[in-house]
Amino acid sequence: MTNVTFDTIARVEEIVTDVLAMDLLHSSPDFFRKVLEVAGESRDLHLVAIRRSVADTSLGETDIEIVAESSDGRCGILIENKVRAPLMDRQFARYRMRGEAGVQRGQWTRFKVILMSPRHYFETLGSEHSAHIDVHLSYEEVVEFLGGYPEFAFKRHVFESAIADFRKGYVKSPDLAMMEFYQKYWLVASTEFPQLRMLKPDTVGKDGSWIYFPGLYAGNSVRLIHKFKGIGCELAIVSRNAESLAAALAPILEPEMLVRSTKSMAFVNLKTPALNHIVDFETIRPDVVSSLQSLDRLRKFAMNEEVRQRITNLL
Repeated sequence: MTNVTFDTIARVEEIVTDVLAMDLLHSSPDFFRKVLEVAGESRDLHLVAIRRSVADTSLGETDIEIVAESSDGRCGILIENKVRAPLMDRQFARYRMRGEAGVQRGQWTRFKVILMSPRHYFETLGSEHSAHIDVHLSYEEVVEFLGGYPEFAFKRHVFESAIADFRKGYVKSPDLAMMEFYQKYWLVASTEFPQLRMLKPDTVGKDGSWIYFPGLYAGNSVRLIHKFKGIGCELAIVSRNAESLAAALAPILEPEMLVRSTKSMAFVNLKTPALNHIVDFETIRPDVVSSLQSLDRLRKFAMNEEVRQRITNLL
């Protein structure tokens, strides 16, 4: 089995290494003990529960949540898994908040926050992020561990590919039709709606159906997005109190505006016509202008003093 040749994996998504890690934690007692050792916990702990993409509260999402137990109580191990994705605002601080919330709810008596990623990803983190991480489990350590188990050769190959993916970075493949549409969209936005401050487009891939505008305030936590394949125009707000924020904005919405929330974001939406980027631009130009008008409505709404106060109070 050690001589098997595997196909090259050019791009490894985090969901893949999430699932592989969960499979190893469940099926390999040695790997589970390896994680316990890295976390500084006793090898006597036994696995009680393991979940992925846990978002039970408004404090954000945990990639992998482990609950382990021994005679001295339960330990929650909260793992953030990264291949290349950038960090969200206060991402690891919110991991600690979720850990503390678990203690308060009686889910565990103590907890650890682990970052699982390529080594260099961790090394480049600023102290404002790394200060909230108890320990780093590098992909390189995982690869070294798996090297001792021929039956895990493919899993080892995937983690090796993820390291290589991180090192070369993600190079977006340009889509000519999408880039031509973006260029014409930008010309309209920059000349007729300069207040939206749309940046001149660079490389755009075929998946570029969400047009992002610069942040309005609070960094990029409050920004406009045009999801032009059918969702419409949105004011998107990153918040650890997303449900409360949506409730606070609901009474002061303008006509045709709708508000919704996820665990970590609130959205104020204006429905606009879907745009087919491959047709002649002049045929959809009126809908582009109408959409930009909706984005400007959302911008003015966000900049309203009362609205801005409610948003900043609940970020």
